[in-house]
Amino acid sequence: MSKSYQTPTSLITKDLKCKIESIIHRIESQYRCNQGLILTEADLKCLLFQQLQELFSRNKGLHQWRCPTLDNGVYASPIHTEVPWYDENNKLAIRPDITILQPQYLSIMQGLIGPKLPSKQFEFSGQGIIFEIKFCRYKSGISRSFLSSIQKDFNKTNRLRRQRANNSLYCYYVVFNKTDNTCPEFNNFLNENREGPNHKLEYCTGLVNFQGKK
Repeated sequence: MSKSYQTPTSLITKDLKCKIESIIHRIESQYRCNQGLILTEADLKCLLFQQLQELFSRNKGLHQWRCPTLDNGVYASPIHTEVPWYDENNKLAIRPDITILQPQYLSIMQGLIGPKLPSKQFEFSGQGIIFEIKFCRYKSGISRSFLSSIQKDFNKTNRLRRQRANNSLYCYYVVFNKTDNTCPEFNNFLNENREGPNHKLEYCTGLVNFQGKK
């Protein structure tokens, strides 16, 4: 490896989190004005990915879309999808929808500890910001069964955050609802888990109204 490992610089800053949250709220505003904008969860992920990439492209310093890595002559973007993370059993079993990582602590040539790369064929350290995305497209809104899928993601990433030292991982749970219909259980879950030291749950709605529609 061409560069020596350094103590990671800070990625998880108040400034960056504010900009990310502004992007999420902007997408919500766009969705309310154009209620056919998001048809699938993949649409929402693409919109968020695109606007995050634009954020990093127009900023200098830490916020760059093309950054040097630990490998000589190799550059990388900080924003990726479906990046595998190790679980508590050292298996690459956790795949957040979007990951923001620090390319200066990434190698695609060899492992960070030994020469061998893991099965994902890259390895990184440093801080990270991850996103779990849910889109409820149903007229009935967020039901108890839909809530269970949100809770599954929440529990999964909680496991990941617990094993990351020194608050080096921050998670956004981005839940978009086509309508604003929700079950009481979801409202309770939202109130109890809206924000913590290392996560934030952003609930957004397109405000589609089916009342009077056949």
